[in-house]
Amino acid sequence: MRFLFATIQSFESDFYGTVGVELSRRGHAVSHVTVSRHSSQALRDRGFEAFCLPDAIAELPPFDVAAERMRIESRYGLPSIRDVYRIDPASDGRAEDWCVRRTVQHFLALERLFDRVRPEVLVPEVGTELLRTVAHHVALARRIPTLFLFYTIFPRPLRLYVDTLDAPIVARDEVRPLNAEERQEVEGFIAEFTARREPIRAHRPVLATRRRLAQAREYIGARVGPDKDNEYLHPWRWTGEHVLGWGRALTARAFYRAPRPGRPYVYFPLHVTDDFKIKRVIPHCSDQAAIVELIAEALPPGYDLVLKEHPLSIGRNPLSFLRRVQRPSNVCIVAPHTSSHDLIESAAGVAVISSTVGLEALLYAKPVLTVGHPFYSGYGVTLDASSFAELRELVPAVLRFEPDRETILRFLHAAMRRCRPGAPVLVDRSDENALRLAQSLEEAAQETVATRPAAAVLAGSG
Repeated sequence: MRFLFATIQSFESDFYGTVGVELSRRGHAVSHVTVSRHSSQALRDRGFEAFCLPDAIAELPPFDVAAERMRIESRYGLPSIRDVYRIDPASDGRAEDWCVRRTVQHFLALERLFDRVRPEVLVPEVGTELLRTVAHHVALARRIPTLFLFYTIFPRPLRLYVDTLDAPIVARDEVRPLNAEERQEVEGFIAEFTARREPIRAHRPVLATRRRLAQAREYIGARVGPDKDNEYLHPWRWTGEHVLGWGRALTARAFYRAPRPGRPYVYFPLHVTDDFKIKRVIPHCSDQAAIVELIAEALPPGYDLVLKEHPLSIGRNPLSFLRRVQRPSNVCIVAPHTSSHDLIESAAGVAVISSTVGLEALLYAKPVLTVGHPFYSGYGVTLDASSFAELRELVPAVLRFEPDRETILRFLHAAMRRCRPGAPVLVDRSDENALRLAQSLEEAAQETVATRPAAAVLAGSG
């Protein structure tokens, strides 16, 4: 099979290079496209066909931006080309004409690259960068499966989706009665996970680490060298954000306090500041402070709302945001290293936008209210808000909701059956994980392509 990996740069490109080495050893053809000359050259040095997207854009023949924009919007069924670049970090704050032209360039360059490589499978790491979004659109139009990698809490933690970033983890008919062995398996997982009581993602370190210093050296070397025009490589801004994050983390301590003794509470985990799903799939949930206010206002008297920052958001949330969310008298923010397990176990209920914390709460048989349609909603084990207007009724209702444990067990086992070994690069950069991931990608690609007509994977931009 022919795999095409679309990555940005640095450790991400290097990791998927290792994944590609294993896929090549298994007999597959592997190509890469990155935004970094430094990374694309490093991949070529490892024997891969690797393309640098800025160089591919520079080789484009002259084109009519307006005409190509109309063609692209028609060809890819876009409501507007703005929908493609609206979440791209490099487009943020740029003039409209600049964004439109750059997006057209991405489509033209990637269409030519797909014509040349003729991939049968696309693997882009999940993110908001334009390369990932455009590559996905091109693959969809050609009916080339795109494999998206997500991380879960299960023993086999890879939640692998085909062609979509947002969908239920399993079909409803897969949630079925369990036999004795299956029941023992899911009960064992629950017992082990809740006994371990560890966060599923490591907390973001505030101070400099060896890895960060090495990454800074790499970024600076690339920026002053082959990647002078890399729109995603800003080492000085990156350094400044980390210094600012250190100051924020220190100042934010003034906002933290423990839950009030004797007061029942609903636990609400805050999302990471630049979460791709909120930006791409559920942008109406981007104002987390407004959602916090709505939930706090809907709580019955005598209940509090307890917030905790995402482990990867430590030092990244503006102080103005923390000040706003703790303004209601029945809201408190706990320190970010507070055990999420403790908070879930002691909570009267859990409310989430799309956090994995809601899934963890099901292991404790806690009532869960979802706002952003996470992958575990819609199975009858959670209360799910279709609109913010429903929160006035659903917030009090979740305090009375008693999820059926048997249904929870059936759902959890169905989800466990669907997941695979391996994890995305942001979770585990090790070579061992790369080998596991390569096998899972191979199996998923073979299963997916086998179910599609041969014509579905033909290249061509017409």
